[in-house]
Amino acid sequence: MVKIEEKTRWGSSTILIEDGLLAKVGTLLEKEYPDSRFAIAIDYNLERIYGPQLRKLIPNALHLVLPAGEANKTMGTVIDMAAKMINGGYTATDVIIGFGGGMVTDLAGFLASIYMRGMHYVAIPTSLMGMVDAAIAGKTSVDYIAKNILGTIYPARLVLIDPGFLKHFVENNRMPGLAEVVKFGAIHDETIFKDLEAKKLNLMTLIKKSVSAKVEITGKDLKESGHRKILNFGHTFGHAIEAATHYMYNHDQAVSMGIVIANRVGQKLGLQKPAIGDKMKSALERFGMSTELPPNVRIDDLLEWIKKDKKRKGNKIPFVVVPKLGQAKIIPMTAEEIIKLAR
Repeated sequence: MVKIEEKTRWGSSTILIEDGLLAKVGTLLEKEYPDSRFAIAIDYNLERIYGPQLRKLIPNALHLVLPAGEANKTMGTVIDMAAKMINGGYTATDVIIGFGGGMVTDLAGFLASIYMRGMHYVAIPTSLMGMVDAAIAGKTSVDYIAKNILGTIYPARLVLIDPGFLKHFVENNRMPGLAEVVKFGAIHDETIFKDLEAKKLNLMTLIKKSVSAKVEITGKDLKESGHRKILNFGHTFGHAIEAATHYMYNHDQAVSMGIVIANRVGQKLGLQKPAIGDKMKSALERFGMSTELPPNVRIDDLLEWIKKDKKRKGNKIPFVVVPKLGQAKIIPMTAEEIIKLAR
């Protein structure tokens, strides 16, 4: 088992990574929270697959079954979850578990941070994106008009990662969530690209390296006042693509396109050689990621959404470019300047 500790002023977060960890979840939770009740946030699709198993592993837990998809990451969903917990008599000493991808862990973490002014929170991410990014370092959110506009910083006390959830994708040489792994290789650990070029993906290695990268970056800047902004590489355009297409493209595919466009901007700024961008694009395409905008979306269509970027300060957006693999640079620019360079 791999164990990574992240210490913050909000408390420590323990991240455990092990094949088959799901089977141990009940024992781990009972040991950590012997006097607490559990509520599990899970979407309809995963409830059908894992609901019966979770009922055996965590008996008597309240299942908060959510509609699937980013379009449901709203305050309305949070309020519905809270109402069920209030009706069930849940208190701040109880535990909410986010079981699923980034949408579910974002919602569960957000509710945990505000329910009775804060309750215990555990994340069990089931997607690669959730494992390496969404469930790590405490960013929670709901969408309101634009992506992730409302949110808090509230690290999960426990993050339980079982790569076994992803074996089907490895066998079929497809890996949803890979855009976030490519991001970490681009901005922090270039050795990830060697791992991505291997004949067979080593999930444990990729997850460990990506989680370690995020913990190291966020450990220096949990509140995203400076250095942590490099995690937004590819996301300025990615979030805009999601919104402009009404979430027809999931977060991972949108960020994949966003990475390619961000590299184009970096190259036009004279900060990146084309070979750097080509390496990222090849890694994304190898595992079925989208790298071109859909025919019905033009770069100029993204302007209004980029203007709503939550990281904007005044009229400037901290745009992230990658001059060399493993390095990142933040360039403050207006939305108009970014779009002009992306054309």
